[in-house]
Amino acid sequence: MENKDDFRKLLQRARWDRLLGALAVLLLLILLIVLLVSACGKKTTPAAVDSVIPPATTQPTTEPVVDNSMAVFLSPSTQEDNVYACDSTVTEESAMFDLAEEVKKLLEADGYTVYMCAEDDGVEDKVKTGNELKCGAYVALHTNSGGESGNGEGTECYYSTKIPGSKELAQNIYNRVAELTPTDDRGLKDEKQRDLYEIRSNAYPCCLLEVEFHDMQETSRWILDNTEGTAKAIKDGIVAYLLSQQTADTTEAAETADPTQDTTSAAPLA
Repeated sequence: MENKDDFRKLLQRARWDRLLGALAVLLLLILLIVLLVSACGKKTTPAAVDSVIPPATTQPTTEPVVDNSMAVFLSPSTQEDNVYACDSTVTEESAMFDLAEEVKKLLEADGYTVYMCAEDDGVEDKVKTGNELKCGAYVALHTNSGGESGNGEGTECYYSTKIPGSKELAQNIYNRVAELTPTDDRGLKDEKQRDLYEIRSNAYPCCLLEVEFHDMQETSRWILDNTEGTAKAIKDGIVAYLLSQQTADTTEAAETADPTQDTTSAAPLA
């Protein structure tokens, strides 16, 4: 009898264990089903869409366009073999770089941007750089030698007939420098009278100034003794030209404005 009671208790205990185990499994299954349903039913909200950051687009790395229409390119002579008659230690190159530096200083003091070639630049390098910079004025500075009879004197200035503005640039500079020189001057000349690379191959307003003759004793000394005055005359000529072009551009823009656009204020109604 005692054995039967023990067996009944064991049987009851075993059934509760099974029931609790089965219940635990059932609860776990229900929890998994709920989680799966929740995951499947979840939708992307507008806020979530807005929070997606689009991939960054690569912007082109272009350099800003520089307006050099009022800038100046100075091209002093690099002819280091041309010796001055008054002083054999001075060459056309050294004298013209001194002159160009003075012109540059005066122009920059007036607020102009000035570029200048290097001493080892050939004429091809100078013109290439000048054309890339697109300056409003390209001015080559030289001194002369020889002349027709070997004893030349006077100022002359070359320009391109093919480039608008070149003659005006040359005229403005020549008039002021010729007024300074103590000898009879030689005038304005175009590319047909002398084939000069800096004139022939330029794409922007340009001129080549021959200040005076360096192979004559008196005129070579005059060049060296009048660097500051010559520089000021060249600077004044360049500025006069650039300002005239600026005025011409402004006038042209005003003349080509739409005449139908009434810029006056309407009178108030009575």
